[in-house]
Amino acid sequence: MDIATPTARRSLREPLSALALFIGGLAWIASFWFPAFYTSQGPVEGYWVFATGWMGFAIFQFAWYANLFILLGIVLMYSSPIWGSALAGVAVLVATQAFWFSSIPAGEIDMPILQLGQGFWCWYGSVVLLGVGVFLGSEQIEAEKNQTTKQKRVVTPELKLKRIPAAKAAI
Repeated sequence: MDIATPTARRSLREPLSALALFIGGLAWIASFWFPAFYTSQGPVEGYWVFATGWMGFAIFQFAWYANLFILLGIVLMYSSPIWGSALAGVAVLVATQAFWFSSIPAGEIDMPILQLGQGFWCWYGSVVLLGVGVFLGSEQIEAEKNQTTKQKRVVTPELKLKRIPAAKAAI
């Protein structure tokens, strides 16, 4: 099978997209159980970051919103592949802002981040894998839409029937 044929590319994209989405989903769930950050006060668990991360907009930490962008990208992957891919790309870019975190606000004092934990790496890896899965899956759907559009443009010849006068039909 030649890799350059559309059928071969589609047959490679489908399982890769499904695998990336599956492993990305597992990594996202696993990120809840591992420490996301190690601070001077101790480890900060992933579920705590997920539960409180939405408040990051107050201190210009938007990485938590990558969860929403990637979810929307997955939902739109089939119905609107271009928007799904764009949102997945935005999710990866927004998630990258998490590397700039230097401290976690905790009331009057901030907890400095000493090290990124396994939960952080599971979360970031999941966003990247889910983004790859959306990109591969969206390309497949877009290609199938283009094929059906091309098939609809085929012109079929019209049959024209002649009317036979009644006098000739009686003979």
